[in-house]
Amino acid sequence: MSLTGTPFFVLTVIVTLGALTALFVLWNRIPGPRPLRMGGRLGLALFSQFTAVIAVLVYVNNSMGPFYESWSDLLGGSGAPPITTSVAGGQNGQSAPRTDGKLRFTQYSADVMKARVIGAHSGVDGSLYVWLPPQYHDPAYAQTAFPVVELLPGTPGTPQAWFGTMHVQQEMQKLMATGKVKPMIMVSAKLNTLGGNTDAGCADIPGSARTGTWLAQDVPALIRANFRAAKDPSGWGIMGYSAGAYCAVNLTVQHPNTFRSAVSLSGYTTPESPLVTRDPALARANNPYLRLKLANPQPPVSFLMAGSLQDQGTVPSARALLGVLRQPGASRLLTVQSGGHTPDVWRGMLPEALTWLSARTASQGVSS
Repeated sequence: MSLTGTPFFVLTVIVTLGALTALFVLWNRIPGPRPLRMGGRLGLALFSQFTAVIAVLVYVNNSMGPFYESWSDLLGGSGAPPITTSVAGGQNGQSAPRTDGKLRFTQYSADVMKARVIGAHSGVDGSLYVWLPPQYHDPAYAQTAFPVVELLPGTPGTPQAWFGTMHVQQEMQKLMATGKVKPMIMVSAKLNTLGGNTDAGCADIPGSARTGTWLAQDVPALIRANFRAAKDPSGWGIMGYSAGAYCAVNLTVQHPNTFRSAVSLSGYTTPESPLVTRDPALARANNPYLRLKLANPQPPVSFLMAGSLQDQGTVPSARALLGVLRQPGASRLLTVQSGGHTPDVWRGMLPEALTWLSARTASQGVSS
């Protein structure tokens, strides 16, 4: 049964109601000596509380994230390399997601599509969620290659949070209606490749998930293979919040031939994942602040670094990274006065972030 499906949530509610009914019905009917009756009552009370907490957690996961997309995301893995399977047949006789570039999308919501795939270069078994602007199906745009923004969640977090909690597609509709942004394809990709609360650090970790390759090579290649998407890197931007914000900056510094613009919403600029920091060479390779500081020349990329003044560390970190840019160009700092490390703050930053990304990438929306 799916972790995020309605049937599982309904089941948790039914079990909770059953536990509460049992608590009231059996409270004075437990037989035996006093210690046994007291122990039985305590057990019933604890079980009813436990089921209620589980129901609330499932509701929060489904409505505010989801933070965990599947049981494997919740429970995590061993940290071993992802197991890839052939396209013709998966493990235990089940079909495996395609790896040849042509995807079979299903409808996730009214205007968002979903596909599952194994990355051809990374071997990551991941999911993609894609929103196409209405103009994509307009005959007047039949020869247009659209700019693309890759969206990354935090840790823990799932890609569909961008179209659920963050409502990025609704914000795009509003901004396009007022002419503030041009049509762009929004694609959200799986970031938490190791499941559970294990932060893969947006890196290619030896002997484990190749998250960086998945996000910077496989995902862009899949989008170009399935949609009329910009081919030039100047038509590609990337945006994330929290751990996804660090990842957006890190990938842009490492892969300027894939992304030229990055938005960091309350991110950090040096690696924090223990899987990365325990290896000095890997930590240096995934330190965008240090790479930019030492690069000569620096890559032709730009950043919108955003943070709340009440979210400790994010604004100083953003200022530090912008401070090492020798030619800042369009790069700038966006701050808000109040708010913590929360989706409410990130949603409030979306209009300026999307407007900035549109200005950086919209010139690529030309006839192909």
